[in-house]
Amino acid sequence: MKRKNVHAGFALLSATFAIIATVQLSTLNASKQTRSAIAAVGITAKKPIDPAARLAWANLHSAEGNFETAESAFNELVRENQGTPLGLAAQFNLANGYLRIGMQDDLDPAKSGPMIELAKQRYRDLLREDPEDWAAKYNLERALILAPETGSKDKVDDKGKPIKRVNVVVPDFKIRDLP
Repeated sequence: MKRKNVHAGFALLSATFAIIATVQLSTLNASKQTRSAIAAVGITAKKPIDPAARLAWANLHSAEGNFETAESAFNELVRENQGTPLGLAAQFNLANGYLRIGMQDDLDPAKSGPMIELAKQRYRDLLREDPEDWAAKYNLERALILAPETGSKDKVDDKGKPIKRVNVVVPDFKIRDLP
């Protein structure tokens, strides 16, 4: 009796995993078809209407080095699909694009700083919506290493001295009391 129940349980578990694998395979095939259709049409084609195809189109432009076009497509996708997995993917890819541009060696430091700041802001926006996104956390940490936060609450001048000095008088306190 036990053996029969155990075998039935394993059969049910195997059938469940087979169904899950079939669903994932069909999703993967649809994604591959979208990518191959975009690649067949070429990068010069007009922007697709389908949001998943637009994300692939923007990724293709970004990979080809045409980030200005990809940036506008990513921004549209983030606006239109806010909070959805597609919108989060567009937000992540947009932040990655900003970070890649900011990390270029031949870029003027006056231009790389703002790009890294944009990347940090996009990663923070993404982490507000999906706090468990480890890739965004890692990339935000890398961006913070490249451009650390410099804002401090205590303002000091260039010499490191406080801006305002206040004399404090404590009753019954003598300087000789200090060690």
